[in-house]
Amino acid sequence: MPPPTSNAGLRASEAPIENPRQNGHLRILMAEDNSINQRVGKLILQRAGYSIDLVADGNEALEAHRSNPYDVILMDCQMPTMDGFEASRQIRRLEQPQPAIIAVTANALVGERERCLNAGMDDYLSKPFQAEQLVAVVRKWVEARTKT
Repeated sequence: MPPPTSNAGLRASEAPIENPRQNGHLRILMAEDNSINQRVGKLILQRAGYSIDLVADGNEALEAHRSNPYDVILMDCQMPTMDGFEASRQIRRLEQPQPAIIAVTANALVGERERCLNAGMDDYLSKPFQAEQLVAVVRKWVEARTKT
C-alpha cells in the first residue's frame, strides 16, 4: 500500500473496478479545496467506475448543483469562501432534487459527525481514509439512489 500523500489525507490504493455502465448515469460532485485530495479522490472513484466532477469550494458546489443537480456530493467541511456546512444548508433549501451529501473532514473531534448531520449532510467520512472506504460510502449512496 502506498504511503499517504503529503497532508492530503487520502490514500491512493487500488480500488476494485466495477462496471461503469452501472454507475455512469449518476452525477457525483466532489467539493474539495486541496488539489491533491481532488486528484486522488477522482482517481479512486474513476477506478471504481464512477464519473466525478470537481469544485474547489462551497460556493462552486452550490452553483454546480443549482445549475445541474447531482445525485451525490462529497463535501469537504473546511473550505475557503463558503465551508461545507453552509453549502450543505443552502443546498437543502433549494427546491430541486436533493443529493446525498457525504461530509469529508479531517476533524475527528467528538461531536463532528453530529455537526455534519445537523447541517443537512447524510453521511460522514473522516480523513485520512482508505480507497475502499471512499468507494464503499459512495456505493452505499449510489445504491440508495438507484433503488428509488
